[in-house]
Amino acid sequence: MLLQPFLILAFASIPAYAVPVDNGITIPNISEQMCGTQSPSRELRTAHAQLRQARKAGLEKRGQQIVVQLYMHFVTAFDQAHFYSAAVRQRLATSQIAALNIAYRPANIVFAANPATYTIRDDWATDANSTSMKQALRKGTYKDLNVYFQTNLSTAPYTYSPASTLLGYCTLPTQITYTNGQGGQTEYPAIDYAIDGCNVLAGSMPGSPAPISGYNEGKTAVHEIGHWFGMLHTFQGNTCAPTDGGDYIDDTPQEGVSTIGCPKGKDSCSRTPGLDPINNYMDYSTDACYTQFTPDQQARMISMFQMYRAGE
Repeated sequence: MLLQPFLILAFASIPAYAVPVDNGITIPNISEQMCGTQSPSRELRTAHAQLRQARKAGLEKRGQQIVVQLYMHFVTAFDQAHFYSAAVRQRLATSQIAALNIAYRPANIVFAANPATYTIRDDWATDANSTSMKQALRKGTYKDLNVYFQTNLSTAPYTYSPASTLLGYCTLPTQITYTNGQGGQTEYPAIDYAIDGCNVLAGSMPGSPAPISGYNEGKTAVHEIGHWFGMLHTFQGNTCAPTDGGDYIDDTPQEGVSTIGCPKGKDSCSRTPGLDPINNYMDYSTDACYTQFTPDQQARMISMFQMYRAGE
């Protein structure tokens, strides 16, 4: 079974330069954001397009409250373990869950905390062996969220340093059932979707003992979990073309380039209505800039959860 390719969110400081967008308009950048995601699957795009039409017809509405069982896993390298005592982990977990519930409560989504795990292992802390880590640690079913907070999360060759740029990544939802020989639906074995969940740099948690400047209020997890609910980036496709589906959300203005920092008045698609949604959790702004999911996003997350995860 092939799961939807995961999303990678990273930030790297580079010299200022201008990003051309919207037929000659330029926006100065002081840093570059790299995202290792592949395009959403045709299946997911089709689901978004159908739900978008349902929303326009007044058929997609915010549903009843969803309570998501949340399993948090702290994974530290040996040289970082002394920073993560039981008391520190409890404080971090409490503050991170609070940040999630503040962000998602307007969408009628609540996260219920379960006991966190704690592992000291270098190759898991750096994400060098992510699949084996998840196969060993993952709990619950496809409707339950597992988040791995790794102290040294990095990309290949997995030699983490303060200059490492990876903040997190997460899986997009996909169908986990197939038509069996009798014409019925059978769910894939849990081992086939063990990689489902989110990987987040522990330094992005509120109150982290090793905070990431600009990204330490717990909102990296908010962003990544948005992908777990099926949300796409507000700048999906990096185009201002009005015919492009973008994120398939009608109340997020078209955005031609991702946001760096919190530039008030940013307008990468000046010929389409609205300024760039720099305060939206699915952009690439700093944590202090993030404030909202839009009403359409809130309804879409409920719909996606019901379509892909509920009852699994």
